[in-house]
Amino acid sequence: MTAPTPLHRTAEAPLRTIEAALLGALFLGVVAMLSLPAPGWAAPWLALAPGSGLAMAAALRLSRRSGAARATGATPVLRRRRPAAAMAARRRGPAPRPASRLLAALALR
Repeated sequence: MTAPTPLHRTAEAPLRTIEAALLGALFLGVVAMLSLPAPGWAAPWLALAPGSGLAMAAALRLSRRSGAARATGATPVLRRRRPAAAMAARRRGPAPRPASRLLAALALR
């Protein structure tokens, strides 16, 4: 059985897949641009389109990482504590009703 993946890693998994696909497309575009004769506008497009997508994916990953670091590091987690009286009252249980005392007193006579 495999260990569960932490939540922050599952959120980054699709982004890593997209980055890998864009990197592969960039490589193929550069190889095609260097080896095939293409019209003037098609050759740069083969490398620039996947390259710009890869740059945007990297910027998104950086913004997510800095946002998560900012959210966890900037504000300390504060715990709310209940007053001791409220906790003690909760442990004691409900107060007996006067009618039940009267009924108990009549039954014991």
